[in-house]
Amino acid sequence: MTKDTTMTGGCMCGAVRYETTGETFGVNYCHCKSCRKHTGGAVVTLAGYMADQVQFSGDERKIYESSEGVGRAFCGNCGTPLTWEGVSSTQGGPIFEIHISTFDNPDILIPSGHAFDSERISWFDIADNLPRFSEFDGEGTPLRHGPVSEGLPSK
Repeated sequence: MTKDTTMTGGCMCGAVRYETTGETFGVNYCHCKSCRKHTGGAVVTLAGYMADQVQFSGDERKIYESSEGVGRAFCGNCGTPLTWEGVSSTQGGPIFEIHISTFDNPDILIPSGHAFDSERISWFDIADNLPRFSEFDGEGTPLRHGPVSEGLPSK
């Protein structure tokens, strides 16, 4: 997590911009099928904020409702995926989870775990010792710490 009070970011073309204030409640990798479909990546990395910590400017972001109560925002001009938006029971309200690569300075957003490792693409894993959870990061007992030992390509 970062202690920075203000961070900025936006889409590739610059039409949609945002500013966050305060500390993120978590930064983690998500391996769920929905996040992978939204971005086209093998995994996504998200920084979570309460909705009132995020202000958007410029063009209005487009939101696709991927499931009931879950919005996935993107730029209507260049298509950059921006957020996962929904209500969190653990955080006590509406949240924005922002794709960290859209931040102007993503290097300071360091992940602390993996969510939905049970949906991870079998041939892909990240070589870190962070906990892997079957659902949301930090909920329940981790499946393991560190990458799987079998099933990954060796060449």
